Amino acid sequence: MLDVAAPAGEQNTAYTPKGPPDPLIFEEFEGINTATTRAGVDDKEAYWLDGFMPLGPRRNLRTMPGISAPFYVGGANQIAFFDFANIGSTPYMIVVQTNGSVVAVNTNTRVATVLAVGGTITAPSRTTCAIAQWGSQYIQLVAKQPDGYFIWDGTTFFVPGGVAPGGGTMPLAIGGSAIENYTGRVWIANGPTITFSAPGSLIDFSSANGGGNFTSTDSFLRVQFTQLKQTNGFLYLIGDSSINYISGVQTGGSPTPVTTFTNQNADPEVGTAWPSTVTVFNRNILFANAFGAHVSYGGAVTKTSEKLDGVYNTSPNFGGIVPSAAKAIVFGKKIWILLLPIIDPITGQEVNKLFCWNQKIWWATSQDINLIYIQFQEINSILTAYGTDGSAIVQLFAQPSAGFVKRAVTKFWDKPGGYQFTKWVNRFWAIVQYFSNLAPAITVAIDSDTGSVSSTASLASNLATWFTNAEVVATWFTLSNQPSVWQSAGSSYAVSLPAAVSQNGVLIGFTMSTNAADMTIVSAMMQPSIAGNRG
Repeated sequence: MLDVAAPAGEQNTAYTPKGPPDPLIFEEFEGINTATTRAGVDDKEAYWLDGFMPLGPRRNLRTMPGISAPFYVGGANQIAFFDFANIGSTPYMIVVQTNGSVVAVNTNTRVATVLAVGGTITAPSRTTCAIAQWGSQYIQLVAKQPDGYFIWDGTTFFVPGGVAPGGGTMPLAIGGSAIENYTGRVWIANGPTITFSAPGSLIDFSSANGGGNFTSTDSFLRVQFTQLKQTNGFLYLIGDSSINYISGVQTGGSPTPVTTFTNQNADPEVGTAWPSTVTVFNRNILFANAFGAHVSYGGAVTKTSEKLDGVYNTSPNFGGIVPSAAKAIVFGKKIWILLLPIIDPITGQEVNKLFCWNQKIWWATSQDINLIYIQFQEINSILTAYGTDGSAIVQLFAQPSAGFVKRAVTKFWDKPGGYQFTKWVNRFWAIVQYFSNLAPAITVAIDSDTGSVSSTASLASNLATWFTNAEVVATWFTLSNQPSVWQSAGSSYAVSLPAAVSQNGVLIGFTMSTNAADMTIVSAMMQPSIAGNRG
C-alpha cells in the first residue's frame, strides 16, 4: 500500500522538534478512565475498554467470554429475581417469578421444582424479597407482606401458619425485604424495623425466649434498612443513606431471657437503595448507589468508581431497572461485576453494561443478551455469575463468543511536540494472540479531533499450509467436498505488517473493534509525525 504524504502547506519549520518522534504505544492496559476528557487520560490507561479484560501490561488484554445456553427458562412467567443457596451438598438456584411463584433449580442437574404457586409472593422484586440459608439445612425466603416468611428443607416448603420444620407452627406476621443469619439467630429488616429470633431458632421470634425487634429512630436512616450482611464478626445494617453494625450479641436472664447487643453507626451519609448490589468481597462489603460504587473497609466507606464518573449516571433514572451485582472467577481472577444502565460513550446508545472491578482497575463488557439482573453462586469456593433478560437465566462468561462487539479505545495523545503542532499518522502495527479463529477480523479506526478513519487490520491466527513435493500448495477437501482449513495447534500470535493508514489532527488516538471469540491484544501502536506548527 502507498505511503501517505503530509498534507500540503504543513511543512516542518524551525519550531518543529528535531529527530524522529517516538511511536504511540498502547500496551499497559491499566483499566479505563472516563472521569476526564479523552485527552486527559493517563498514558497507561484506556479511555474505554468494552469486552476486553486487562490481565497484565504488554501481555494480555483478552476478550471476555459470553453466555451459556439457557440455564432456566421462565416460560409464560417473567423472572423477577433469583439467588443461590444449598441444602447439604446440593446447590440450588431459587427463582422468584413475576406472578409470585417460586421455583428451585438444582444447578447440578438443572431439574426445576415448583416450591410455591403464583400469588404466594404478592409483590415480587429484589427490593421487596430476599433469600438466605440457615447453615446448609434450610433455605429461607422473606417477602415484604403481612405473612412473608418461608422455609424450604429440600423437600417441604413451609408457609406462614402451617407446620414448621422440627415441629411447631411457622410464625405469622413476620415479613420484610432483607434477611441474614448471625450469631445463631435470624435477622429480618422491614422498613426501619429489625426483627430477630431467639438464640438457636429459625422460627421462634417471641420475646419470651429471647427474640425481639427494634425500630431505628436515627436521623440518618432516611427511609429503611435495605440489606443485611455479616462479615468480620459483625452484622452490617445497610440503610438507604447510612450503615450501622451490630456486635456483642448475647441472651441472658431468668425467667425471661433478654437479648442485648451493641448497635453503632459506621457511616451516617452513605448507603444504598439497591440491595442487589450489596456483596461481601474479601471480608469487605461492596455496594453501589446513585453516585458510585463503594467499599466498606471495616465500616469506613470509600468510593471506588471515580474512573467511571464520566458514564456512571448518564442513563435517565438508570434505565428503569434496579442495578445489581455479582462476583465471578474469570481467567483465574476474582472480580466484582456491577450491572448498570449507561449511555455508551462510543455509540451514544442507552445500554445495560457490566462494569468489572478487580480491586484496582475497571473495565466494561456486554454479553450476548440484554441483561436486567445478575447474581452469583458460590459453591466449593468457585464463584460463577449468572444473569437474566427476564425470560431466561444464563451463566455469564461461560464460553468464547463472537456474539457481541469488543472495543478498546486509547486516549487522545497530543504527542509528539504538544498541541501546538498538527500531526499525521500513516502507519499502524499490532501484536495479538488468538485462542480461537472464530471472527478474527479487527477494525482499526485512527481517531483525531477532526474525525475518524477506519480500516480492517490484516490480523489472523496462524494457519497451517500443506505443500506437495513440487512445492505447490495442496488443498484438502472434506467429505462434503469443502476445502479444509488447517490451524496450528495451541494459541498463536499474529504480528501485523505495517498497515498504511491516513489521519491528521492535533489530538490523535485509535480504536480497535472486533467480534473475535477469544483473542488478546499484546501491543498496538501507531507512528505519528509532525505535519506543521499551528503557531
